[in-house]
Amino acid sequence: GVSHELLLTGRFVDAEEALRLGMVSRVVEDGAVVDAALEIAAQITANSPMGVWMTKEVAWSQLEVGSLQAGIDLENRTQILTSYTRDQGEQIASFLERRAPNYTDS
Repeated sequence: GVSHELLLTGRFVDAEEALRLGMVSRVVEDGAVVDAALEIAAQITANSPMGVWMTKEVAWSQLEVGSLQAGIDLENRTQILTSYTRDQGEQIASFLERRAPNYTDS
């Protein structure tokens, strides 16, 4: 596939090709990278801290998981854990009240 070709040839991939191949999530103008990074950071930090933490943990753990069932079980456990936090209720309340959430659990 494409990844093998890139690894074996070592050829240069410009920003537009990297975007087309899904190697990057976006391309920004020169000088706009910090603003773009801060925009993404603001979107991430608008979420529950525990939700972000668990998402990162599961994403990295899925790289090592031994089977599809083990991966599903890990995700299921994580969904259950996060549903027992105060932040889960706050997420629902803030959505229904059309306001920004005020998370208290981490």
